[in-house]
Amino acid sequence: MRLRLLVLQPTRFLGNAVISLQTLAALTRAHDVDLVIDDRHASLINIALESRCRVVPYPRAKIKSRSALGQLKTFYRLVRHVRANRYDMIIDLDGTSLTSTIVTLIRGRHRIGPEFVKRRRFYDQAVPMDQATQHCFDDFAIVAESVNGKPVPRQYLMLPELPQPELSPTLTSIPNRQKPLACLHPSASKSYKEWPASQFASLSDALHERGYQVIILGSGDDERLTIDAISEHTRHAFIDTHNQLDIIQVAWLIQQCHLYVGNDSGPMHLAAITGTKVIGLFGPTELIRWRPLSETTTILAHQHLCDPKCQPEACLGNYRCMSAITLDDVLAAIDND
Repeated sequence: MRLRLLVLQPTRFLGNAVISLQTLAALTRAHDVDLVIDDRHASLINIALESRCRVVPYPRAKIKSRSALGQLKTFYRLVRHVRANRYDMIIDLDGTSLTSTIVTLIRGRHRIGPEFVKRRRFYDQAVPMDQATQHCFDDFAIVAESVNGKPVPRQYLMLPELPQPELSPTLTSIPNRQKPLACLHPSASKSYKEWPASQFASLSDALHERGYQVIILGSGDDERLTIDAISEHTRHAFIDTHNQLDIIQVAWLIQQCHLYVGNDSGPMHLAAITGTKVIGLFGPTELIRWRPLSETTTILAHQHLCDPKCQPEACLGNYRCMSAITLDDVLAAIDND
């Protein structure tokens, strides 16, 4: 039976949004869906899901920039917009305090979410799961399977080929059709996930000497510092796109590349759905939960070097699981087709 659903997935993490795409696709194929999603991800989600759902952007940045009263008013406008509809089911995929608050305020005949949801008493069904042994993908897929009664394919949903978007004047030379493109993303949400900037500099030079045109992605102040550190150590110039691309431009650019190399991050998961060859560099992050489920992705990790008592934010071995990844390791992975 086709249902009217409200699906809540306003995660601020690009990686989580990408990982949930296959689940969202399963729900939108089977039901009429209103989807609450972070406004920064809305355009990407709409393309990936082929406009099969009504996207309700969650204005996170706008809310954050306002006074306490302004935040409340902006949030209330979102809730009022959604409350105008009656839903057969409200599905909370994010399981956060934000989505639990929305669940309590919206009319729905049935409310369902993962068992780790906040304010569990407001849900009719909390779906059991074991986050210690399952991929983040399963956090979303298991909830959808309890609704649809059908398995969700355990593979990332790939993006269609994107048309060329408008680029800033400084980037109109991308891509240079005379050279293969290599895209590097040297940053991550946590410093312990980052391969050293000096190593990325060496990789950039090595790729340049192999005939690649090297592009480096980044945004925000911290990533500016990382790119500057790379620039200080390189012998050959690269194209710096820092703060010049939106999410669709990033996805399109990666699709034009022969190669993407990056740390465990949202852009790495995005790259994994573009069809481009991806080399993912992992430190102490749990591979069982965060390895990209994509046939085009190769993971480099040396977690066997970690002490069994290591924790991501409390390493006993100075993160040698990450620092032990060598330039030769990366070049060998690039050469391995």
